[in-house]
Amino acid sequence: MQIRKCTVDEAAAVGEFYDATVKFMNDNDVNYAKWIYKIFPSTEYALDAARDGNLFVCMEGEKILAAFVLSENPEGDYSKGNWSQNLADGEYLTLHAFAVAPSVWRQGLGKKILGYCMNYAAEKNYRALRLDIVPENFPAKKLYESCGFKFAGAADLGREFSGIPQFCMYEKQLKLRN
Repeated sequence: MQIRKCTVDEAAAVGEFYDATVKFMNDNDVNYAKWIYKIFPSTEYALDAARDGNLFVCMEGEKILAAFVLSENPEGDYSKGNWSQNLADGEYLTLHAFAVAPSVWRQGLGKKILGYCMNYAAEKNYRALRLDIVPENFPAKKLYESCGFKFAGAADLGREFSGIPQFCMYEKQLKLRN
């Protein structure tokens, strides 16, 4: 298994991975993230993240097991969070569009990837790793809390997603590794 940055040339495959994952979640009535098939996360979203150097994949040979974005852009109004530290833009990293292939759910891969994200952020001298989720995404809440993330409030982040008036924000403080 290898976790690495994704190239622009690989972004379309990540978009297909996201589409297949969302389709599975919809077909099995487990779309707690409220993602929209072929809308979010999409191939275009993956391509933009890859161009910015923020798209990551977890691979087993040629198979994508997970994908996620690590970015300084919170993609919403994070000033509404009840954060443990008042950090300026650029002092924290934000996790977005974190998806694990349904074929490997409940096998510990999510925790491994979060460990990777925390180590990556700390090595790059970010002081915290932040994220947000849909309030009804109970499996994600359980995962993040089990990895030491602290709830930082729920708020309208100004994203204007239909049917999602608020997002729950979480934060993990990091120790700098100068």
